[in-house]
Amino acid sequence: MNKKLLKSKRILKYKTQEEFAKALSISHKSYNQKALGKMPFKSDEILKIAKLLDLTKEDINKIFFDGKLQD
Repeated sequence: MNKKLLKSKRILKYKTQEEFAKALSISHKSYNQKALGKMPFKSDEILKIAKLLDLTKEDINKIFFDGKLQD
């Protein structure tokens, strides 16, 4: 997972992890653990993150799949 890219995209729309966690309907602690790579994001969370941050398919691939997915 590309933590830096996720953080940079998040900061463009949400000032804090707490704000973003609330938008995702998860606790701040849970988001923090996932953003640090200590726990995986669920597939439904990845989809919600993509919508909330207006991520492209390329962004999703880079952030969550280390660029390993192919079209």
